[in-house]
Amino acid sequence: MVSGAAGIEAPHSALDFDLESARVTSDDRGRRRFARGGVRTLHTVVGGLGTSDTVRVNADTLLTVLNCVLAAPARWSYTDAEPTIMLRASLSCDVAFRLAGVAPLVFNRPELTLVALPAGRTLVADITGGVRQQGMVAVFRGPSFARMYGLADDELPPLLREALRSDGATGRLASLPLDPRIAALVSDTIDTRLEGELRVVQYAGRLAELVAYTLDAMQHAPALHGPSLARQRDADLAHAALARLEREYRKPPLFADLAHALGTNQNKLKAVFKDAFGLTMSDYCLDRRVREAQQLLLKASLTIAQVAERVGYEHQSSFTAAFSGHVGMSPRAYRQHRAPFSIALVPRGERPPEA
Repeated sequence: MVSGAAGIEAPHSALDFDLESARVTSDDRGRRRFARGGVRTLHTVVGGLGTSDTVRVNADTLLTVLNCVLAAPARWSYTDAEPTIMLRASLSCDVAFRLAGVAPLVFNRPELTLVALPAGRTLVADITGGVRQQGMVAVFRGPSFARMYGLADDELPPLLREALRSDGATGRLASLPLDPRIAALVSDTIDTRLEGELRVVQYAGRLAELVAYTLDAMQHAPALHGPSLARQRDADLAHAALARLEREYRKPPLFADLAHALGTNQNKLKAVFKDAFGLTMSDYCLDRRVREAQQLLLKASLTIAQVAERVGYEHQSSFTAAFSGHVGMSPRAYRQHRAPFSIALVPRGERPPEA
């Protein structure tokens, strides 16, 4: 049964598979066990839409694969005796996590986020009803996170390492826009046709890929300096700028106008953005345009001029110069060298068709 937003149920561990898999409904008509450690919830039974899969990847990791709409707002609560790490890869969501004395953690846009959650304190999750919740959400037991992936503690990004050493640490450790590759990975995982234990194997592999992508991005982003409170304010400012530029990278706003909209000045905004992400706002927009162009160039149906227009360039010559300078080859050469192969598999004993 879905908890109404007006009341808070007794909290339990976010890693409790049995309770978490029955969170929406304990009615057998709405729950189907598809593997030893996997339960699918049919939200139509309780007035919602779609499905969610709850999977026990191992004793220290719980994964939920979401493609559902709750019929009404829900309020769920959690308390864990040890610090936990949450990884979210969301295509669509509207969720807020609340902890006494800490600003709410709001998730309402496509992004890949890594969050540290403290030990021994109750966390309340408010989920909006009537909104598509689509993505992958994993919770890891903090002390065993590195060991699970064969990593030594000193191989973790400094910000994550620091969070795992402090039971009181909480907040976003990383927030990355979903580039087309990660969005495709999440979408393909949600739409898997695998059944039984093979679905669990696939889910675990996709989760490992998301972890690797996130940790790599964190390793290459310099940590913000200064007192922790000021550092958090600067991080929030940098992420707000990133969210705006991610939406408008094809035609980015004037940085002075963006700074004014965020309540700061241009020099301050440029400094915190560079400190947070290791590149300037101009370089981010260029990199984002080029990454989008690389995906579009693999579609033979689009001309180079059309690709240029799709990523915000009025003139093909300007696009070609920017792309070549960033990638090291022209858009035409990239298309020729990176075009996907199409190989027809021929049953043994049959001749391949004539070219």
